[in-house]
Amino acid sequence: MRRLFTADQSGLTTAALRWGEGAGQWRRLACQVYGEGAAPPSPLDLARASILAQGPRAVARDKLAGVLHGLDAVYHGPCPTRRYLPPPQRLVVVEGVRCGDGVQTMIDLAAVLDDLRWEQALESALRKGLLSVEELLEAIPALGRARIPGTARIRRVLQLRPPDLPPTESLLETYMVQLGRDVPEVGSFERQYVVRNENGLFVARLDLCRSDVGFFIELDGQQHRDQPVYDANRQTAVVAATGWLPGRFTWYEVTRTPNSTKRRLLEVYRQARRRSA
Repeated sequence: MRRLFTADQSGLTTAALRWGEGAGQWRRLACQVYGEGAAPPSPLDLARASILAQGPRAVARDKLAGVLHGLDAVYHGPCPTRRYLPPPQRLVVVEGVRCGDGVQTMIDLAAVLDDLRWEQALESALRKGLLSVEELLEAIPALGRARIPGTARIRRVLQLRPPDLPPTESLLETYMVQLGRDVPEVGSFERQYVVRNENGLFVARLDLCRSDVGFFIELDGQQHRDQPVYDANRQTAVVAATGWLPGRFTWYEVTRTPNSTKRRLLEVYRQARRRSA
């Protein structure tokens, strides 16, 4: 991410800052705020610069904070103005900008995202270690008393996952978890299930499965295009060790054709259930 700095942070005179700007070493993005390099600013650069220009007490909130934390399904855009500041213990500095920590950011995002996108952001926040489910659960009573927008959404989504459930390991896995939930017969998946052979030796760790019916999911994300041989060998090893039925799905199928993917998911699930009966 482009490094930003204020005139005070640079320690340079006004003349030196102007010279550096003219020489293309940095570019002025807001009042007394500069970005390294002469490239035109991105919308994110301008949003960060706007926060820095407001002074040391300014705090990035909502979607901007989510983008700074690198959360899934969060894209910078207009958000309501927050009239209160988070408590000091819920403030962190990310890329030189003060913003809410993981707990505060997820609380703020609950007011501006729908249930599915908030869950996607939550899983990535858990994956990054920015917060725990327990911390959100502890915050809910106070949020309810203060009538903070989005509190009901936090409750709804957290009811879908036990606190000790591990987070998904990618956005694609989160999509598949949500998609499987839309197929009542399939329901919830087990996550990060460890498969061992008859000698107790490690074979693989499955992202998603239903061990009760002998069915596991293999997901081919965009980053897996160059490893078909590895994926095939891994799937063969799991089938040999368990006898379970695999269901392989691509990023395109899960994200672009969810209805047909749900039908195929149900077909594979029913076949696995018949085999295990």
